[in-house]
Amino acid sequence: MANVNQGHRERLRQRMMKEGLQSFQDHEVLELLLFQYLPRKDTNKIAHDLLNKFGSFANVLNASPQQLQQVKGISQVTACNIALLKEVFLRYRASDAEKMSLAGIASVIKYSQKIIADSYVEKTVVVYVDGATNFITSEVFTSNSAQEVKLDLKKIVASAVGANASGVLLFHCHVGGMCLPSEADISFTEKMYVTLANLNIVLLEHIIFNNKGDYYSFFKEKVMSDIANKYKTGKGRE
Repeated sequence: MANVNQGHRERLRQRMMKEGLQSFQDHEVLELLLFQYLPRKDTNKIAHDLLNKFGSFANVLNASPQQLQQVKGISQVTACNIALLKEVFLRYRASDAEKMSLAGIASVIKYSQKIIADSYVEKTVVVYVDGATNFITSEVFTSNSAQEVKLDLKKIVASAVGANASGVLLFHCHVGGMCLPSEADISFTEKMYVTLANLNIVLLEHIIFNNKGDYYSFFKEKVMSDIANKYKTGKGRE
């Protein structure tokens, strides 16, 4: 049986080396991944079990390590390695997105979708830009909780000043829920806008995603302009 499995694995590897993954079925891609972590188990069955439980290849990669371990044969180490694949891809996508222009709302939304959408934990990304909305740097804030991320406004302001930023963009994810802003989201955004404005730095946008791909743009929904007008009239000043 070991020789049969070894032959099957070698054939899949050779096929991937020659053709890439285009002709592979989803369970074969999972098998190829599992070979690295499960040298002596029937990875074909485990691959099918993963697809049966989560319903699709995408859902397998979207699953958290804890969810993956519910499938027989998936250890903590294997679950971590499977979950790592998506995180590596998101890191690649974020790095690639840094080359994008951030001029215009369409570009901002496309950029933010690349760096934060599909997260299975609450995550907030703060992006610092120059006067021409060119990317300078970014910071990622995460939490062990799937419900909230606590942001340190003083740290964000210090980073903006240290980067000599002219503008700031804020993106975060509501996991497993609506992407509509809470009262706390609006309050924090207003406080952040006023604090940055006093330093001649503009909070340009705040976009909230859920893990279904929906989003809410403070700019498109006129919330940013409402905050700006409130600040200009003095009602938003402390």
